Amino acid sequence: MLSAGTVLAAADAKDCPQEAVTALQDARELACQGSLAAALGRAQQAAKIAPQWPDPCGEMGLLYQSLGNAELAQEQYTKHQLRGLIDEGYDPHDSLTHEIAEAEGLLIYLVNAERRRRGLAMLRPDADLAACARRHSEEMRDLGYFGHCSPRDKNATLGDRYRNIFGRRPQVAAENVARRYGTLRSFSLENIRESHEDLMSSPGHRRNILWEAPNAIGVGIAVNRKGDYWITENFASPGSN
Repeated sequence: MLSAGTVLAAADAKDCPQEAVTALQDARELACQGSLAAALGRAQQAAKIAPQWPDPCGEMGLLYQSLGNAELAQEQYTKHQLRGLIDEGYDPHDSLTHEIAEAEGLLIYLVNAERRRRGLAMLRPDADLAACARRHSEEMRDLGYFGHCSPRDKNATLGDRYRNIFGRRPQVAAENVARRYGTLRSFSLENIRESHEDLMSSPGHRRNILWEAPNAIGVGIAVNRKGDYWITENFASPGSN
């Protein structure tokens, strides 16, 4: 089941050609009508017209996952995250940038697989929400803390961090955080999968993953030189000013 909400906000489209915006809007409407193959075609057109725009990749990830193609779904989620990482200033030629994108894309896939298995709407990847999550992961790494409350007043709560990105508070929002560290390099897709299972084993984190209220997800991972990693998952729906 795909998430509801087919209207593209102007901010989502940024400076994309109107033709691409229209194609993606068509894809979302077709998907809501159950015409997944036609929706996929329009999303592919949007990606071709605006190759640097993350949203068509996120939409294709949802569509491929709905069609049961795990490999292509994860590939598109990874592309979505990679474009967001590059927008955030990550080096597109650094292998770690691509590894982080793949790990973030995997978590999106795993969260949506949990929801789909239970008949819940899947969550649409959101590049700005991912930036919100990623900055929190980076801050936890850089300032040496772990939790939802930042020592910096401007980032104190998820609501504050969301407002810093979107300029408004969310209608609904929840956050999961996780980390793994040790003497051996821990950043791997296998360990990312284990971190997801750990979150699903925790009642509060599981509740956030399966919460029916949000329609969007943002995943951000930070890694240090030793290979320790910090995960933030944000679940939200757009709010008003």
